[in-house]
Amino acid sequence: MHLRRRIVDYHVHSNQSCDGKSSISEMCQKAIELRIGEIGFSEHVDFEPKDWGFGYFNYERYNSEIKNAKESFGNRLVIRKGVEIDYQRCFEDDIMEWLQDKEFDFIIGSVHYLDDEIIGGQLVRRKDLGRIYDDYFSEVTCSIRSGFFDVVGHFDLVARYVDNRRSELKNFDCHEGIRTILEEVMENRIYLEINSKGLREEYRDTMPSRKIVDKFIENGGKLISIGSDAHSAEEIGSGIREILLFLSNYDGNKLELLFE
Repeated sequence: MHLRRRIVDYHVHSNQSCDGKSSISEMCQKAIELRIGEIGFSEHVDFEPKDWGFGYFNYERYNSEIKNAKESFGNRLVIRKGVEIDYQRCFEDDIMEWLQDKEFDFIIGSVHYLDDEIIGGQLVRRKDLGRIYDDYFSEVTCSIRSGFFDVVGHFDLVARYVDNRRSELKNFDCHEGIRTILEEVMENRIYLEINSKGLREEYRDTMPSRKIVDKFIENGGKLISIGSDAHSAEEIGSGIREILLFLSNYDGNKLELLFE
C-alpha cells in the first residue's frame, strides 16, 4: 500500500457528543484548512446510566447538522455520518432496538466499561491486571460477535492506563487474548481501527499499538480504519499522517481502508 494522497479521519466528535468542544461546521472548516479529504463524525452513544453522556445524543438534531454541513461543505469535503457506541453485553438488546430505525454510514463499537466501571487509571490501579485484561478481551469479543459494528474502536484501551504497573504485564500472558481478538476481527470481516489519540498523550502510541497492528497485518488482516479521536477542531487529523506513513511499510499487502 502506498501512502494515499487523500487524508481521512474517521473518528471525530463534535459537540453533538457530550464531551465534544466544537460544532460540526467548525470541524468541517478545520478539516478543509488541513486539506483532509474525508471526515467521519462518530458521536458518542452511551447506554450506561452512570455515564455523563447517557441520554445526550439526539439523532434528529445530528441528522440536521450533518445535512447542513453537507450543503455548506460537500463540494470541498466528504462528510460521513457515524456513531461510536459504548458496548456492554448487558445492553445488547437496548443497542439492537436503538439501531433499528436509524441510518449511519459506519458504526464504531468501543468498550469503555468493565462491570459497570469505566476503564481508566482508577480501575487499573485498584484491580488485578490479569483479571482486567481477561474481562476486557471477553467484552471486546462479544462486541465483535454482536454483528452491530463496522469498526472495532481503539482496541487495547487498557494499555493506555497501565503506566508504572507495566512491569506487572510480565506476570501473565495477554498475547493469546490479543491473538484471539485479531482473529475475531478477521473472521467477522470488520475493520480494526488505528486510533491516534495516544500519540498526543503520554502513552505515545496508537491504539492498538503499532506492534499489535503489525501482528494483525502479518497474519492476514486487511480491513483497517483510521481516526484521530478528535474532540475539538484543533485535534482533527492529529497523528493521521503518521499512521499512514506507518502503513506505507506494507506495500506487499493489499490493505483495505474504510470507504476505499
